[in-house]
Amino acid sequence: MIIVKNNILKKINNKKKILVFTANWCSPCNILKKKLKKIEKKINILFFLINIDYHQKYSIELGIRVIPTIIFDFKNKIILNGLVSIKDILKEIFFI
Repeated sequence: MIIVKNNILKKINNKKKILVFTANWCSPCNILKKKLKKIEKKINILFFLINIDYHQKYSIELGIRVIPTIIFDFKNKIILNGLVSIKDILKEIFFI
């Protein structure tokens, strides 16, 4: 998993990526991170952890209102957004 610290996402345009909006104080986020680490080892996709406390402007731009929020992004087109299940994400990844 890549912890986003700068504008790294703008440099990675044409790859499938999963953006995970989290915060250190969010218990459900921490549980989700553990599950995503297991999945990440099995599939070839980039996961980005975006801490909303440090990236407020970016979170607002994308309309993030609750965490954890997961966005599946491919070629700068948002495929899934919001509180989606890992199962739904995997379906989209393998059918695109």
